[in-house]
Amino acid sequence: MPYYSWRGVNVFGDTKKGKTFARSDTDLDKVLFGRNVALLSASNIKIRSFFYRISPEDKIHFLRQLAVLLDSGVRLPDALTILCDQVKNIQLKQVIFNVESDVLQGISFSEALAKQSNIFNEVVVQVVKVGQESGNLSKCLHQLSDHMEARRAFYKKIKSASILPLITLAFFFIVTFSLFAFVVPRFADVFSSLGKELPPLTKFILKISAFLRSNIFLFAVAFIFLFVFLIRKYVKVKALKRMSEKMCINAPMFGQMYRQSFLVNFLRSVSMLLKGGIRLVPAIEISKSSIKNDFIKHKVCKIKQDVCAGSTLSQSMTDYGGSIFPQDLVAIVKVGEETACLDTMLDKAADMYQGKVNRSIMFFTTIFQPLLMITLGLLITLLIFAIYVPIFSLSSVV
Repeated sequence: MPYYSWRGVNVFGDTKKGKTFARSDTDLDKVLFGRNVALLSASNIKIRSFFYRISPEDKIHFLRQLAVLLDSGVRLPDALTILCDQVKNIQLKQVIFNVESDVLQGISFSEALAKQSNIFNEVVVQVVKVGQESGNLSKCLHQLSDHMEARRAFYKKIKSASILPLITLAFFFIVTFSLFAFVVPRFADVFSSLGKELPPLTKFILKISAFLRSNIFLFAVAFIFLFVFLIRKYVKVKALKRMSEKMCINAPMFGQMYRQSFLVNFLRSVSMLLKGGIRLVPAIEISKSSIKNDFIKHKVCKIKQDVCAGSTLSQSMTDYGGSIFPQDLVAIVKVGEETACLDTMLDKAADMYQGKVNRSIMFFTTIFQPLLMITLGLLITLLIFAIYVPIFSLSSVV
């Protein structure tokens, strides 16, 4: 939908300016006339997507509202028109208008969504396609919005649980740096004026303080940040990327949470696609497209190829899954295959691993903050011992 910057005059003769969406110049004139403004001039302007990002909540709300309108008997083009006029997010309004225009030109709804690939991923497109072919588009949209809502709530819980430990960690580093950079140097001047031999621990503390206040430390921090930034932005070495991804998977404590978080999303995606009528191999292929970790994606690709060759999913997970797909998951998948309820069992497995991730997060957040506080207390005790012991020894000599 065109986005206009307009200038007009109201009934009192005052000049008015603004920006608004309209389907055409004539439509813009009608919209402003309804506001008692006469249009003088207007020009199309480009939407800066940086300032109007589409959040997961916006997409969920759009799909859910669209499903409700279709359930009410509203035709798809009319439903898109209604939502386009109601949506407040400028970028999403533009996306819906583009999809609506494609649908009115005869393009299928799934193909129109596929053209907006930066907004709607392959899972959304394929579920919508199945819904169109089966005549149950509204049902598939409800399932899709439920799936996206569950995924959003899962990640939101992880982020919320990590806020307090991150704040505590930042506080720990700030206090530690402040002690070494501002408190210890005051005592360094006192020790240098006395000219006495200092204990090794005190010398070590003073050296750390001097290093943190030196230009070398500043250059080192700047170099590390620049190096990491350049590596992430420009270096596309597959071996290096694969190594960093394996480190994430096998990292102590966090590695298990990382693998389980992947399983929750992957199992839910495959289950939803199977419930929508998509066969197992295409469901795995579609779900694989949303995996960002290339190491895990390679494992899933091997499993898909093995299933395509005639193997069962449980056997393929055993042969190629390695540490990514544990034995308890394989057992659940095998039961689902034997009872012809694979989609239901995958959902239950996803619930099980989501519970494990939640418990791991709870344990980590419960134990991490006290450990940091204890470490900070020990550090302060060490500083007091290293600084005040020489002062007490000098006073006893006097």
